[in-house]
Amino acid sequence: MTKELHTHNNVVKPVLGFDKFLMMALLKEGPLNMWKLSEKSMLFISLIWYQQLPGKGQPLMERLFFNFAKLRSRIEDGETGKNIHGTQAEIDKLTEMGWVKLNSQEKYELTEEGSKKALKLEEDMLKEAKSLDSELNPSATAKNTTFLDAFLALLKLGAGLISGSMGLIADGTDATMDTVEAVLVWLGIKYHRENLSTFLVIFGLFIASISVGYDSITHILASLAGNAEPITLPYLVIAVEMIAILAAVFLFYYQRFVGKISNSLTLISQSVDSKNHIYIGFSVILGAIFAINGIYFVDAVIGLVVAAGIFIDAVDLLREAISARKGGEEDYSDKYKLPLEACWEENKLMAFRNWILYILWGESPKKRGEILKSLHEAFHPDNYIPVLSELKATCIRIYDFENKFDILIKPLKEHELIIEELEQFHLTEKGGKHLEHFITNFKYYDVHRSDEILLAMARDEKDN
Repeated sequence: MTKELHTHNNVVKPVLGFDKFLMMALLKEGPLNMWKLSEKSMLFISLIWYQQLPGKGQPLMERLFFNFAKLRSRIEDGETGKNIHGTQAEIDKLTEMGWVKLNSQEKYELTEEGSKKALKLEEDMLKEAKSLDSELNPSATAKNTTFLDAFLALLKLGAGLISGSMGLIADGTDATMDTVEAVLVWLGIKYHRENLSTFLVIFGLFIASISVGYDSITHILASLAGNAEPITLPYLVIAVEMIAILAAVFLFYYQRFVGKISNSLTLISQSVDSKNHIYIGFSVILGAIFAINGIYFVDAVIGLVVAAGIFIDAVDLLREAISARKGGEEDYSDKYKLPLEACWEENKLMAFRNWILYILWGESPKKRGEILKSLHEAFHPDNYIPVLSELKATCIRIYDFENKFDILIKPLKEHELIIEELEQFHLTEKGGKHLEHFITNFKYYDVHRSDEILLAMARDEKDN
């Protein structure tokens, strides 16, 4: 029999909580026994990809992202003193509250009061999902980009004038142009003139490359002549640019994702512009750091490199735009990948492997066919998983487990987490400890707005 998903002596911030999660499951699928409730809990944990622990051989960006998620959990861990008890304890709590009861078939079901509570939870989650979907379309993305660009322009220009940083003033001027450009893009998308909007963005990139290049050369000449103006408040410059870089990272992911799922070259072009602002921000910060020590030309040299990069990106996008204008059918999903896409795909494989370990967690070994059947049932698109199903963050397509079974099983064998004997698979002691460690490290069931966006970005793009 499969062991009940249960952890001990861990701290948790149960804002979403097992209790709400389980009530939504009971509302959607009716009475369920503890076996089924534990299975859904395991699926939920496995599919929350950003809670996975980084492994050996992962790219640097993936490891940094996973470590950031782990750090966030530790910070939240220090802010609460509540314990996580697991599926059984949460069901017992709900029973004591009068929201859940055990029926004559040894299954748990919602009481009348519990049904009202669960309906409200489902309604709230559906509203959140609908609100999220409304933000993941080209028009909303263009609108949000406009407001954020306007904020950054004011921030950079104000700080640049106060500090005397020419780099920050130039960046602020560029951000002002981006704001005007974003308004035009928003109007172009709204009134179905997206081709024109695309060329406007590309034109803006060419202007930005020339502007950054000119400013960089001027600054280098001034430094060589000893006429470079000092920065009066370098730490203000650094702080403002750090905020701007974080905003640019958000815009890059946001624009790139929506651009890909909607096949919008306009938004993809804007994402390239946002990516360039990340580099520009770092060059301004480096310039401020070196300026503290009396060296005034470093940011200008970096600026030249950035300008060249912007120009190359603009040329590539212009080619794409001309091809699209001539009627060429373009699919941008493969060419313009997000840095963590490979991570999202790998997480699916990790979820499948965790499930294999989980179904072997009992005393009975399983044959290949039994494991395949369980995988198909657990990760079928129709299998409801509270919260994740509402956010469309489950497996939307049917995975080819039969032909990829050996790929899934290979690392489990290599790490001696399972063994195969007489055509049956057994969980090893090491495998059991590995799975318990994985479950123990999942301390949070809270899904914030930012988490919802990340989960949405892990969707299968072709099914959006």
